[in-house]
Formats: sequence, C-alpha cells, structure tokens
Amino acid sequence: MGELVSASQIAGLLELKRAQTVFAYEQQPGYFVEPDLVETTNAGRKQRRWRRGKVLAWDAKRPGRGNPEPRKPRSVAEVPADVDVSQATLSSSEAAAVLGYASISSFTSAHAQGQLPQLGEPGAPEAGPGRPSRRWDTNLVLAEAARRRVTAAGHQARLEACLEALRAACGAAVSAVALKEADQGDATLAQWKSAMAQARRQFKREQLTD
Repeated sequence: MGELVSASQIAGLLELKRAQTVFAYEQQPGYFVEPDLVETTNAGRKQRRWRRGKVLAWDAKRPGRGNPEPRKPRSVAEVPADVDVSQATLSSSEAAAVLGYASISSFTSAHAQGQLPQLGEPGAPEAGPGRPSRRWDTNLVLAEAARRRVTAAGHQARLEACLEALRAACGAAVSAVALKEADQGDATLAQWKSAMAQARRQFKREQLTD
C-alpha cells in the first residue's frame, strides 16, 4: 500500500491548504482512514503516519460533501422529442428538460441562484387547467442549451488533454498554467484548473486499479 506519509504530506497529496484539515477529518468517526503507525515523541506528542495507497484509495471514494468531484458542466442532450419548441414560450418543466435538469425544482433553484442569467425572468403563468407554470422564452432557452453543450464539449476536451499530460508525465508534476499557455482556444485558466483537478482524481483512480 505504499510508503508511510505524515499529515502534512497527505495535505499535499489531497491538495489541501493545511495539515490541520487532515486532523479534522480524523476527528469525524468513521470518516477518515485509521493511521497505520502511531508513535509518541519524548515530549509526549503523538505522531501518526498513514499508508499512501490507503489515503489515495480513500480520496478516490471519499464519502460525504467534503470532497465533491469538481463540478462538471451539466450534460445537455438534444431537445427532447416531447417538447414542442415551435411555441413562443416553454413551461418550467419543458425548459428544465431542454436544459438537462432532472427536475423542475433543480432548474428553478439554479435560476434563483443566478446560474442562468441568459434566460432573464419568466413571463406570467398562462391561465388553464392544473397548476399554472411560469413561461420561459423558447429562443432564450434553446440558446442557453446550445451554449451549455459547447461548454460541456470544451470541458471534456480539456479533461482529456489533462489526462494525457498526466499519463505522459508518469506521476511528475503537470501544470494547468502550461496547458493553458499551449492552448490555442479561448478557455480561461480557471477552466483549465477545473479540468486538471478532475483529471488528477481520475488519474489517481487509474493508478489504484493498475
């Protein structure tokens, strides 16, 4: 399972800002891996060491919200067949389906949080049977769906480039800045860093399964 590593070394492996975060993980019962070696110094302090492989395996499957995968652009498929985009406006359920949201609540929550500024504000609900739904401009929804498809495709291309660079480096450091500078497109450094963070996690999983 590899060499023994300290909390500060684990912080480097997991890209944490400080070693104290590792100790905070350890204080949560059942959350972090148990140390493989505990030694007491002459001053009475306990020094803990963990197997590097066990830490990486835990990181690849880390439970809870503390280590979510870097957020990926939402996958947006083609317009669902059951949505009539010839109408001037769409209901919230139709707009959610076109944009790839799993539910109306997740769509409306994203809009309320300012994640969909391109849609503007919805129109007044139309009168009719059943619960009224706010209406969304069809052209704006379709334009946002097309933009999100392009964004997702760009993220996937950067992710593959980062993985290729990591594999070629055989574990050596790979800089998102260098990949950004070599990029002929208009992706930002933040987008490259996001792709690199996801690629590093995937690369770790590949190493553990080899």
